Amino acid sequence: MSAKFRFLRVNPFRGLLIDEHTWADAHDYHRNQMRFHLLTLHGSGIAQGLEVGEMQPPDTRVLVQAGVAIDPEGRLLLLGDKQTVEVVRNGEAGTFFITLEYSEEVTQTQNITEGGTPQVARVLEACKIVVNKEATYTGVELARIVLETGSKQIRNAANRLQPRPNEINPAGRKAVAGGQGATGEGTNNRLALTMGTIRYGPSSSNEWKRHSEGVRRLATDTGLNTNLEVNLLEGINLMDKTTLDNCRVLYLTGRAAFNLGREEEQALQNFLERGGVLWCEPCRSGLAAGAPDEFSRRCMEMAQRLNRQPIQPRTGHPLLTSRYLFAAAPPALEPAGVVVEAKRMVLATGDYGCLWEGHGQERAEPPPREVLRAAQEFGGNALFLAMN
Repeated sequence: MSAKFRFLRVNPFRGLLIDEHTWADAHDYHRNQMRFHLLTLHGSGIAQGLEVGEMQPPDTRVLVQAGVAIDPEGRLLLLGDKQTVEVVRNGEAGTFFITLEYSEEVTQTQNITEGGTPQVARVLEACKIVVNKEATYTGVELARIVLETGSKQIRNAANRLQPRPNEINPAGRKAVAGGQGATGEGTNNRLALTMGTIRYGPSSSNEWKRHSEGVRRLATDTGLNTNLEVNLLEGINLMDKTTLDNCRVLYLTGRAAFNLGREEEQALQNFLERGGVLWCEPCRSGLAAGAPDEFSRRCMEMAQRLNRQPIQPRTGHPLLTSRYLFAAAPPALEPAGVVVEAKRMVLATGDYGCLWEGHGQERAEPPPREVLRAAQEFGGNALFLAMN
């Protein structure tokens, strides 16, 4: 983070030339100090307000309340008045992300300047609400909505932990440390972590649908029940170094064989070496018990290419103790699945993602609550492992 900032302070003395460069340096020093303070002591996210709700009567717009946020660059975003936002037109389907982003407006043009060229005398720092079909990392997410084709109404979620299609989903909202939106184990003692999901196949595949919901639930439940706020970035690009540098956990799932390029694997190597945690697991939904899957085999091969020797976690291993206490890895969707750890690379041949979502095998008895809870707590251990 510190590489973004440069604290250049003006050193005053009699005879110092006061021109536009001196003036800019003097003010940039204080702006950078403030941005650095906000990011290091509070982090990016929502400080107050900015709730997203349905219109009355409901239509394809939403109402965003006034509030304050801090963006990933440490800039204050002040939305002074509530605003109505059009999410979609013409019944388009897909996932829509509502974010608050920094903007600037030039004002007060000064016509009398050296050389006769008009110059802008003031810059108004502002913000704007943006609706995208892809997650963006330059602003602060306020809500996301999965819209079905032809939907003409967006409603508040009946269950905020399990929003349905066409309902406002607050899963991507993150409160800054000490902000009024923080919950859990004290507002002054919260930690923040960014988790990225890696997609190598079609986002419409069944395994991605179920596991995406599972990871979102894991992130939400962790934020509600612990002092760890999880910011989830879905479908990241391993070649996007800036985004990857901000992640502390990466999640990879699938069922079929996959091939990452040499540069992508090198990016994962760099990520692991600086202390990140990579969780790899297949989607076992619909597979017969004991049936092999190419995904798990490719993950094991990738671990070897990354010079990581998998070990079976034993009692006392950080993966079993970083938050919740386990004597061994809990059961996954594949009872015969194993979990190994290779220098912060977690390889599971069983399926926890479907359990995080609350499902078991298709056409089978639903898993008991203690199995679902153990899977959630085990996933939470991986998140806390990344903080150590």
